[in-house]
Amino acid sequence: MEVFEINQSGINFKNSVVTIGSFDGIHLGHRRLMEMTKYSALELNSAAVALTFHPHPLKIVNPKAKVKLITTFEKKIELIEETGIDYVVYIKFTPEFANIKPEDFIKNIIVKKLNPLKIIVGHDFGFGINKSGNTLLLEKLSKELGFELTVVEPVVIDNEIVSSSLIRRLVIIGKVCSVKRFLGRDYSVHGRVVKGCGRGMQLGFPTANIIPEEELFPKDGVYVTHVRINDGFYDSVTNVGSNPTFNDITRRIESYIFDFNEDLYGKEIEVFFLERLREEIKFGNAGELEARIRKDIEIANLILKRKYKKAGCL
Repeated sequence: MEVFEINQSGINFKNSVVTIGSFDGIHLGHRRLMEMTKYSALELNSAAVALTFHPHPLKIVNPKAKVKLITTFEKKIELIEETGIDYVVYIKFTPEFANIKPEDFIKNIIVKKLNPLKIIVGHDFGFGINKSGNTLLLEKLSKELGFELTVVEPVVIDNEIVSSSLIRRLVIIGKVCSVKRFLGRDYSVHGRVVKGCGRGMQLGFPTANIIPEEELFPKDGVYVTHVRINDGFYDSVTNVGSNPTFNDITRRIESYIFDFNEDLYGKEIEVFFLERLREEIKFGNAGELEARIRKDIEIANLILKRKYKKAGCL
């Protein structure tokens, strides 16, 4: 897969099938759009293109909302590649671009740059200044400009429409096991391992501490996790929070990786959140904390054994 900025020289699509969106998280709804784009492109012997934006439009049009994105831009690109799309084309979303008229966006950018035979979008697709363009306008423009339009109905699971906002809410309240049903994978964060306070080592449970590159991470507490190191996955428990037993104030993510004793300082790891065990607790002393960590590991092992046999939440 190749990645281009829309104004980059060398973009010259003879024709394409294009899906358009912010695609934060690449959840199951986004994956349906990607799959339809890929197969339509095969049928039409054209390029399968995902057009997206960087930064996320909400960062520009509504910065006060402080929306925490599910994935970094780099992770989004990686996940799109997994769907089999041929090209990602992104637009630098600026205040000036936010004021583009919807007709100009389709005519002067999508049609002129990508030459689409077909455009595939979600049911709630909006475009142009203040999202004043909608699928009805896009249908009208498709007839005028000579491309086919497919509007895809939402993916609904357990009576919930799959959306990035739903996934953000679930992550924030710690319902990471439920997230997988809508995201299609376990929610994860990644970052370089940094030196912590060393208390885990003192207690007999050395941890890999990361400052995640993602903006969004789960509610404070203890989680059953997997840690990816290079191409290997390891069972683990992870604490999200500030370690109130020792009156710390810095919020961090620290993982105790089972049966692992290699030096990880400076290495990139990814932490996958499988299930929430409990709230973060302020213990009376280090001994109480150590005993609870042992109990957490015991429970985590039981959960992991169950998950290997059968998917699902407690």
